Amino acid sequence: MKNILVVDDNPLNSNLAKVILTRAGYSVHVLTCASEALHYLNKNIVDVILTDIGMRDINGKEFCHIVKSRLNPCAPRVVAYTAFAMEEELASFRAAGFDAIVVKPASRVQILAAVDPDYAF
Repeated sequence: MKNILVVDDNPLNSNLAKVILTRAGYSVHVLTCASEALHYLNKNIVDVILTDIGMRDINGKEFCHIVKSRLNPCAPRVVAYTAFAMEEELASFRAAGFDAIVVKPASRVQILAAVDPDYAF
């Protein structure tokens, strides 16, 4: 079973992702800010991080960079979970090192495909 960390300061978005992922059989932990997530990652191993971009403390691009540099080569898959959908923004997320991007509002299929490309629908 994959362990997934959802990082989003909007309870509606994080709860929706948690329900979708839990029902699909994943173990899910939710945090509301990147600094909490970094602390959590010091003590816990996760397979995937689904993270918001526009957070108050550390933005999602910076968070992704920190995760990838700290945990490399064992860094988890990091998925941007964002309402920013302009092409230049999406390109900047790819350049920041995200493994996938999910644009909000997202469907169940979009979320599952992003966190686990091998998921059997």
